[in-house]
Amino acid sequence: MAKILIAEDERPIRDIISRIVEQTGHAAIKCSNGRAAWDILCFNPDIKLLITDVSMPEMNGDELVSKIRQDKDLSEMPALIISGAIRAKDIAHLLKLGATAFLPKPVSIKDLRAYIHKFIPETAEQR
Repeated sequence: MAKILIAEDERPIRDIISRIVEQTGHAAIKCSNGRAAWDILCFNPDIKLLITDVSMPEMNGDELVSKIRQDKDLSEMPALIISGAIRAKDIAHLLKLGATAFLPKPVSIKDLRAYIHKFIPETAEQR
């Protein structure tokens, strides 16, 4: 079981993503803004995946991904960006900053599960 951090300021969306993460057999750690996500990441080096919104208070998803990519201990962590109204050039910008992948809101359960399995391969113990 891997730890997955969910940074999403909208509680209903955060709860839905959390349930999907837990249904895939992983532990969901939730927070409502980028600053809290950064603090959690700094003190929990065993987190294996970040799922983050773009528009959040205190530190947005762009800033969060940039900080992760600049940190030697976190730079390789996959970062899945989720967002609503966003243009193709915004997605390209996020990927250039270091986001690993992008999913539009509303999030497809099937797609989210597929990305979780892609970024956190099943171990022999989970089979």
